[in-house]
Amino acid sequence: MFLKNLLPKKLRSSFLTALLLLVFSGLHAQKNRSEQAINLVEERIEYLTQSLEISDADFTTLFDDLYFYYENPLNLNEATREELNQLHILNDFQINNLLRYLDEYGSMATVYELTRVEGFDPKAIQMILPFIQVTPKKEKGQFNWKLVPKYGKHEVVMRYTRVFPESVGYQPVADSVLEENPNARYLGNPDRYYFRYRFQYRQKISAGFTAEKDPGEEFFTGTQKRGFDFYSAHVFVRDIGVIKRLAIGDYHFQFGQGVTFWSGFGFRKTPAQTVEVQRYAQVFRPYTSTDENNYLRGAATTVALGPVEISAFYSNKGIDGNLGDRDTLSAEEAASFTSFQTSGLHRTPSEIEDRKAIREIIYGGALEYKFKFGQLGVTAVRSEYSPTLNRDLQLYQLFEFNNDQNTVAGLNYKFVLNRFTLFGEEAISENGGYALLNGAVMNLDQRFKMSALHRYYSPDYQSLYSEAFGERSGVRNESGIYLGAEFYPIRRFSVHAFADFYTFPWISYRTDAPGRGNEYSTQVVFRPARKIEFLFLYRHETRSKNYNPQEAAINQVKDERNNRYRIQMTADANSWLTLRTRLEVKDYKLGNDGTKYGYLFYQDLYFYALENKLALKLRYALFDTDDYDARIYAYENDIRYQFIVPAFSERGSRIYLTGSYKFTDWATFYLKVGQTYLSSRDYFGSGKDLIEQDTRTDLKAQLILKF
Repeated sequence: MFLKNLLPKKLRSSFLTALLLLVFSGLHAQKNRSEQAINLVEERIEYLTQSLEISDADFTTLFDDLYFYYENPLNLNEATREELNQLHILNDFQINNLLRYLDEYGSMATVYELTRVEGFDPKAIQMILPFIQVTPKKEKGQFNWKLVPKYGKHEVVMRYTRVFPESVGYQPVADSVLEENPNARYLGNPDRYYFRYRFQYRQKISAGFTAEKDPGEEFFTGTQKRGFDFYSAHVFVRDIGVIKRLAIGDYHFQFGQGVTFWSGFGFRKTPAQTVEVQRYAQVFRPYTSTDENNYLRGAATTVALGPVEISAFYSNKGIDGNLGDRDTLSAEEAASFTSFQTSGLHRTPSEIEDRKAIREIIYGGALEYKFKFGQLGVTAVRSEYSPTLNRDLQLYQLFEFNNDQNTVAGLNYKFVLNRFTLFGEEAISENGGYALLNGAVMNLDQRFKMSALHRYYSPDYQSLYSEAFGERSGVRNESGIYLGAEFYPIRRFSVHAFADFYTFPWISYRTDAPGRGNEYSTQVVFRPARKIEFLFLYRHETRSKNYNPQEAAINQVKDERNNRYRIQMTADANSWLTLRTRLEVKDYKLGNDGTKYGYLFYQDLYFYALENKLALKLRYALFDTDDYDARIYAYENDIRYQFIVPAFSERGSRIYLTGSYKFTDWATFYLKVGQTYLSSRDYFGSGKDLIEQDTRTDLKAQLILKF
């Protein structure tokens, strides 16, 4: 249907003919090994953003470890348990068997020796190959600070982003209009500027700073005479003497399973990682992203005393929020604030007034005891806000945090019993609310793995920095049971499936009664050879939602149903050309309404030349959806450290080209140009972000220097 509406008959025929030729030309392919790391990132981000219903976010910190080990492969003969966990690929069963193998047989001679380690099937080995190496052990002596400047590595990232044409928020406005409404236009230009410098010495030392200006914000003018709107800096030290970790400046604190406290994003359900639902917390890690609120600023440290690790941290920073009424005659400060603002945008006088209007102080500590077959940990964190939070709570928000202070405490555990890993975390907040999470990962056979997880988050549990496994972001008002499986029935086939059953004990946004839901996903991957891969995905979700077509005084609550179907083929035509084809269909139904449909088709071409110095990625996509409810998310290739998963709705097409060229070992240039066309309407966005055309173009340019 969408091909017919978008392309003339002659062009449609030519396009389909070319597509078929490209598909069949991929039958003689050889997988580009470097793409495995990128594919892993793509799969996880695509489903994380889809579950959060966000299309553009900064996941730099989340994937710093993968990028580091991709450029500095981990030597398995020297790897620690913590370093193996940082790969985010191996489970406890595999890590234990690997460490036991090294302890029993000594150093490995080649990476192919992994086939002798139980739990390392060909797929697991293929996934970690881009991030590991096997070399002889080096004698470990005392830490030598003189080697830091000699062998440390510097990285500079400079990025520019712009969307064309400009939205109405950048158009000139008469002075009389501005006097009446100072927020009628954005104060700055539509450009986004980004700068990052980072120094790293192995995984032991990291230091750097980040600066960003968002579109619409002023730059070295007006209220931003310091230049960038956001600055971040950190110094981080790891494994030096008794100091396990030391962070000064901006950092993340992540502990247990994210129930008590977890700053930053955390993975949830994904069709490709159905078994690995356990979190591997790193306690403290440097912050390198541009989210202007979701991080800690201050100092933190972990001291290791044998099997016991003691951690403490303190954070004091300003965050964005809407202040309550104040006495303008006496110029007194507002006695309260009415909401948090998390966008990080400061483009108008009202947004600038919200900037760092709230003082947030967070401090706490953790104690962790590690033993051969697991670990136990306790956490306690206190948060204080000035002025106090005083929201006009709706009924569904009745139990949410609405004060100036809060304390949470939790207990977490992990036990590794041969093929079984048991893990969990239990927490309680100051008001008596509680949250429980318990799970198990079972490596039953080389060809079959399972996981099970139960969570109960009471409606009155309050922790603003929690990011545990669940259907929604935040940890509150949810109870559920998750079952996941990974199965290799016959050679060249893999099956990943999960089922999640959940309820919401209290009413929630757009659901005026205690709700329920379930989600099923099955993904089958067929690899007839290393040269080609076929993927088939089915995903179903049902959840409660308000339904009121007659606009009655009281909302009914009905089931909202989604079904997604995906067919995808990936192949390498030869050593310099990779192809990916995807067709995705979605159907959506709420209550007694008719079914709405969405369609997405795209063709990717990945081109590598000049000994992989030049990389080009081209996509042409067609989409057709009945409305926004039938939208479809699709991950886009982007410049390095950028991640975008746009939601396609309406009817139209999108084409983009991403390129990178490595001039030297120390300089790489990235460029992305994309254009979206809507045939069903002649505008994008709304309000000040309204673009009054049917075509929108985005441009990104980036230079990375390494020395």
